[in-house]
Amino acid sequence: MSDGFESTFAPLRGQQPPAPFAFPEAVRRRGRHRSQRQALVAGLAVVAVAGAGAGWAANLGPGDHSPTPGASRTTVAPSGTGSPSAAPSPTTPATSAPPSPNGSGRPDPGVADLSTLMLRPADLGPGPWRKQMPSEPFSGDTWRWADLCAAYRTTDYPSLRRQADLDFTGYANGSAGYVYEHLHRYAAGWGPRALDDVRHVLSTCAGTTTPATAPGAPPPRRFAIVGTGFGGEEALLVREEQWYYEGETLAPEPMVTLTAVVRVGDLVGTVMFSPDRDEQYARMVATAAASRLAAG
Repeated sequence: MSDGFESTFAPLRGQQPPAPFAFPEAVRRRGRHRSQRQALVAGLAVVAVAGAGAGWAANLGPGDHSPTPGASRTTVAPSGTGSPSAAPSPTTPATSAPPSPNGSGRPDPGVADLSTLMLRPADLGPGPWRKQMPSEPFSGDTWRWADLCAAYRTTDYPSLRRQADLDFTGYANGSAGYVYEHLHRYAAGWGPRALDDVRHVLSTCAGTTTPATAPGAPPPRRFAIVGTGFGGEEALLVREEQWYYEGETLAPEPMVTLTAVVRVGDLVGTVMFSPDRDEQYARMVATAAASRLAAG
């Protein structure tokens, strides 16, 4: 009996797993973030019942719009101006580094720990800021913009395969105010392309020009780049408008949230703000985030 059993499984000896295993610290980090996300989702469900949490929740993750199989799209090349055109794809940065699993890459020896390059309470202005880690907002691709709209396709954003490291931080002020930061390190030379990919996804998923919607349809969302060049080597300020229902009627005005993206070298910080924060404040904090990156 034992001889037959061993002979059955003998061909499996020495086979490699179908994909590389994540480093232990990455597995632990994902587990912590998943637990935090579950707790936050439970809290948001209570807020949503009261009809006040739609826009607040929309800023934490990519939204409820999952990709639609077979959805039509136009292949465009991201440009430095944020206006993609029907042109050949940008030249891929020269690098010998192999693609690393999203969020599971280990930093090269000698590079700064990402946690030392992130925002701190002193960067956020007055207020009783307290540590409040963001939930992990990633159900697929590990960036803020994953599955932003039905036209989203992972293969349109090649920098995603060149993420080398990722960390989070966040702070809360009062009962609703927050600032969250995601910090990515990309493989050598891929930082500029990562910003191009942000411009590309925002152009692809910009949204409708009017908030009209059929009764009961998902409330519309719009995205627009409203500022550039205010920090680091590159910077974008993104305005998101998320409509919501008041009872069965679409609210006359959307909930507005801001997200800032700053790049220094191959480090890209994405800073998300609660709806009570305006553009002036977002620029101030994003500039501080860029200064932190430059110090590393």
